[in-house]
Amino acid sequence: MADDIVEEDAALPGDPVPDIPVSEDGAATGGEEALPTPENGSMVPDAFIRDLKAFGESIRKNPGLVEQIRDVFEYHLVDMTDRRTFSRIVNALTMILGHSSTMVVATACHINAAPFFTDIQKQVGEEEEAEVIAVLQHLTALYGNRVQEAYALSVGSLDEDWFTADINTFRREGEQNWMIELRLALYNGTIAHLKMTPESLFQLTLIMMNEVKKLPAEAFDQEMVGRYGDDIQSFAKRFSLRTDDGTPPGYA
Repeated sequence: MADDIVEEDAALPGDPVPDIPVSEDGAATGGEEALPTPENGSMVPDAFIRDLKAFGESIRKNPGLVEQIRDVFEYHLVDMTDRRTFSRIVNALTMILGHSSTMVVATACHINAAPFFTDIQKQVGEEEEAEVIAVLQHLTALYGNRVQEAYALSVGSLDEDWFTADINTFRREGEQNWMIELRLALYNGTIAHLKMTPESLFQLTLIMMNEVKKLPAEAFDQEMVGRYGDDIQSFAKRFSLRTDDGTPPGYA
């Protein structure tokens, strides 16, 4: 394999205290308010609906809030995502929206799923909230994938988990060969830098997939497997060459 692999031991600075604020109600009861998530895939917590209505009222009073939310996302997502990105976004949004409305926006974006909004609409059942639901859908459509990635990195806990992953596919001007450059930084501070040809990347992918077959099914998050199942199945089809049977185009 035509790979250039460089491994460095670059210690990361100590983990900062998370920037995510805790509501006063949660502090008063000695508990921490968790991000609401759909239960059993079909239920949106009552607290989320309550906060959603409050968020809608804020937007009606100050329509400019939507543009300010977009400014926050644009600022924090312009650079490579790392495990602190999500907490920075939440912290910045809290300065603008307050805790409850921030949790509404952050939750909708990191769940990033159309059925979630269907459940919200079923539970709200009020025309006056259609506007705020549309705003959330628009923000999620624009930033959901990146926020979901930032959230996933923020909950990593093992030293071997990714801290950041940066990949770039390119072909230099005047050259025929494509190259793929991958730079991984782990939580423990180790940095791996791989530079390879498409052939080497393909071989590496096959090696890793064959290795994965040795693991038991329970080693993986089944929700994650289901989410990427179609991508995995279509991998071989993406690069397979169609057999030319000699039939001119347009003939049945």
